[in-house]
Amino acid sequence: MSVTTTAARDITRPLSPSERWFWIIDQISPSNCSGRVWVRGRVTPEQLDRAAAAVVAEYPLLRVGVEHGADFDPRFVPLPEPRIPLRRVSSDDPEAWQREIDAEMREPFDSAMGMVRLVDVVHAADTAAESHDLILTVSHVIADGRSLISLLRKLIEYGSTGADPVVRAPIPPADDLIPTTARGAWRYLYTTLYDQVVALVRRPRLLRGASRVPLAERVTRVVHRRLDAEQLAALVTDCRAAGVTVHGALAGAVALAIGKTVRPNGSGVTGIGSPVDFRPALTPAPAADELGIYAPVLANFVRFGARASLWSAARSVNQQLRRGVRQQRHLATVAGMRYGTPKSLETGWRFVELIDRRAPWNVSVTNLGRIDFPAQLGEWHLSNLSIAAGNSCVSALTVAVTTAHNEMHIEFCYVEGMLTPTGAEEFADRVLATLTDRTPPPAN
Repeated sequence: MSVTTTAARDITRPLSPSERWFWIIDQISPSNCSGRVWVRGRVTPEQLDRAAAAVVAEYPLLRVGVEHGADFDPRFVPLPEPRIPLRRVSSDDPEAWQREIDAEMREPFDSAMGMVRLVDVVHAADTAAESHDLILTVSHVIADGRSLISLLRKLIEYGSTGADPVVRAPIPPADDLIPTTARGAWRYLYTTLYDQVVALVRRPRLLRGASRVPLAERVTRVVHRRLDAEQLAALVTDCRAAGVTVHGALAGAVALAIGKTVRPNGSGVTGIGSPVDFRPALTPAPAADELGIYAPVLANFVRFGARASLWSAARSVNQQLRRGVRQQRHLATVAGMRYGTPKSLETGWRFVELIDRRAPWNVSVTNLGRIDFPAQLGEWHLSNLSIAAGNSCVSALTVAVTTAHNEMHIEFCYVEGMLTPTGAEEFADRVLATLTDRTPPPAN
């Protein structure tokens, strides 16, 4: 279904430096994000078409493509007939959605034609047991994980209610909303050098495969794990007792798993990237459900080995994140991208190769925290909310975490070759075992 909009609410502008960066790496290997929710009830193609048309009408970034000429300079331009393509799959396998997520991670967008698509995995159609796994995929050029979940919720709301969309006006990219206190070449240089100096001192061990996977051949696959209500409640209780955040525990468990993978009987330090939602720090602050890239990454360096515990690792993550946010390093990173983003695809290739060789970390933990997502809308019952993220070409593993409907879903999104399918399953099990270990944490 196509959507007609007024020109005043369409976007025509150059990509911001951070948008251009994600567009460049997307030309090398797909940089996609997928959100999934399980819907129990009858969902018709007509309902999804109407819902898709409504979210396209609401969000200007869903009505653009990217064009560029011989002078590079990629730009957003309005699409003549913006739409969300819908692919419908019927399956008797309740886990079929996992194969579709893998397919969505592999399939690049033609950004000139749009950067969003929808898959409807249908189970037991036209019966009392009918259900649907809805998978919404967007390009990281226009959205981060939190934006994606907001978009998925909007799709569900429009589909269940049939309401008319509220058409938004375009807003500036996040790069233009950084407060002046975090701007400037010197702040960017300090932020860039900070991680490099720490890495030189601490010599972090990275997740590496048996052989190097060429950038353009990197494919993301996903391993799914879940904490049920009882396990989630126990983890939250333990984190409170230890005086750490759930994100700290998640990142700490992943760091310890990396250590056991790269040095099974040794000790050392590894790097973990933690995206930080910086919407509240922007001026003016975007709405919580606005689309865009609002989660720059701060690096954490975490010790592993026989003497390291989940709680010591979690405290280290929390302390480093608080320090980075206090120093506004996440803001300075985005503000300074105007100095560091490549000016052409050729220089972009060289820059990405340099990062791949020298980055002090190549694993990140994207934790969206507790998400306000309805359990029921009309006759639709909703559960199993999760996200997955393609690694593109600058990381080996992204651990994507959502907590909703009284359960936690964890997607281990790995580059095939950096981990084998069996190795990825073992890595996920190692993290889950650490998180659900009932050894009492030390008192705060």
